[in-house]
Parts: sequence; C-alpha cells; structure tokens
Amino acid sequence: MKRILPYPIVLGELLLEIREVRLDDVALPIEMISAEHRTVALHRIERSGWRTARLAVTVRGPRDELDTGPWRSMSCLVTLTERRTNAHTAVKLGMTSELGVWSGHVDLHRDEHVGKAELTACLVATIDGIAGREIAVGNNPWLVDLQAKTPAKRDDVITRWVDFNDEAYPWLRPYRADPWTVDTSSESPTLYLNSGFEGLRLLLNSPRSADHAAKDALASRIAMDMWNVLFDTAAENVKEWPGGWRESVLRRMLPDVFPDLSPEDALRELANAAGGALRARVLHAAAKQARMPAALGTYIRSVRDVEQEDG
Repeated sequence: MKRILPYPIVLGELLLEIREVRLDDVALPIEMISAEHRTVALHRIERSGWRTARLAVTVRGPRDELDTGPWRSMSCLVTLTERRTNAHTAVKLGMTSELGVWSGHVDLHRDEHVGKAELTACLVATIDGIAGREIAVGNNPWLVDLQAKTPAKRDDVITRWVDFNDEAYPWLRPYRADPWTVDTSSESPTLYLNSGFEGLRLLLNSPRSADHAAKDALASRIAMDMWNVLFDTAAENVKEWPGGWRESVLRRMLPDVFPDLSPEDALRELANAAGGALRARVLHAAAKQARMPAALGTYIRSVRDVEQEDG
C-alpha cells in the first residue's frame, strides 16, 4: 500500500535484484540465491570462516514515470538491517546508462550479524526545492540468512535448544533463569528452549509413558506462551494484512478472538480493540491453538489417579 504524503511519489514498482554474492571474494553457488523466495542462504559448512559477504545488487524503477515526474536529483539507496543486532548499512547505488536502473554492491560484515538481515531499496529526490524526499520504496525486500543452508523463506516457527547462559547468545542471557522465550525480531520467529534449565530437556524428550501427561501439559503451556507472543507481535499497529508469518498467525487466531466476525471485519476490530477484554479473548485463542484445556485436563487426571493409588 502506498503511503499518503504531501508531495508526489512514484506509483510504479521499485524492483530489487541480487545478481551475485561473494564470500571473501569467492562466489557463492548460484543455487544458494533464490529469486523466487528472495532469499540468500549463507550457512555453508565448507566456508565457515568467511568474514564479508558482498552482494551485487540492481534496482529498477518505472522508467517512463521517472522520466516525466517532478523529481530532480534522484538517488537510489539500499539498506541492510538486522533488528536483533541493530546493525544498519546504507549504500548509495550508482546510476547505469539505462534510465531508472541503479547498481552497486552492499557489504555484509559477519561480526555485525547473527541471524537474518533484510535488504530493501528506496528512491529519494528533490521535490519543490526540498532535497532528500522519499519518492519510492521497494515492496519486496530480500532476506539474507546467515543460518540457512537452503534459500527458502519460511513462515513457520523455528525451535532451538540453547543454553541461555552461553556467551555466544548474549541476547538470551537476560532470560537465563527462564525455561523458554520467543524471539520475533527476525523474518521467522524462533522459540528458544533453555538447555541450561535443569530437567526441561529431559522431560520434553522423555519417552516414558509415565511422563506423557506431564510432558504434554508442559508442551501446551510453552505453545500457549508462544502463541500469545506471536499474536501480540503480529497485532502491533496492524491496519491491513501484514503478510508472512504475522498474517498466518492473525488468520489462525482471529476466528477465536472475534468468532462472530469475518476475517476482514475481525482485522478492523483488532485495530480498534484494547484493554482487558481483548487480552482475555487472546488468551482463549492461544489456549485453543496450544490445545491447553485437553492437555491440562489429562495431566490433572493423571495426578489424581496417582494420588488415589498412593492412598
């Protein structure tokens, strides 16, 4: 959706393309760059020691519109950002001999990134004598994934066992006393399970039938917390379907949050809803997604049965 601005903007699409990626000047295999998924996978075991990834990029704008519009002194900028590390790199591309086409290179430094970085493009120009006005933004960013072995964009939740006290994961250390946490700062959300939390892994991985009810109850509680976090992130400042995993979460949970409304009406209601009434609805929807009532009921019955046998 185009933003409403007090000056003319470009209506046509701004297209961003990654032509090539080189790791320390060694070309990345072409199969690790997916134009379909707009994703680059940088996790290559045989190149585990690389330091810099250089992305060769091209940006194309609507040629006729750019030629006839009121803008002057156009520039094309590409930015590479990762929310988890607050890394931000902005590069001005050079204009080619073809009108409306810019190209250049963007460097990703490995020591500034840990997960997934997003590459976007925009055009700025002088309008009505005011320089630096943004006149176009690309709607289809690329994802540069340092952990993926294949360049497939995923909307599902990634689950990882990590010791929250490990110095290799500084963003998890504030939660080192917690058994789990959810990170929604990247393109794909991640559920982190704390391998340093005594007994957690043993219980969740237990094959014994005696622990089955407790394991299911715990797994449901984890899932309920996860769905709560995912919904809160997806619903933040939402005014239209956001795409990606956020849209998937909303489409799954809104029918239980607002059961009497259509998906579109529920989305509009969500934008205006607030307070304890909404929180109660979200808790109900998260519990249904996690199958919490059934799992907790089974666990309570199993504890009751054990107590009766002991008695």
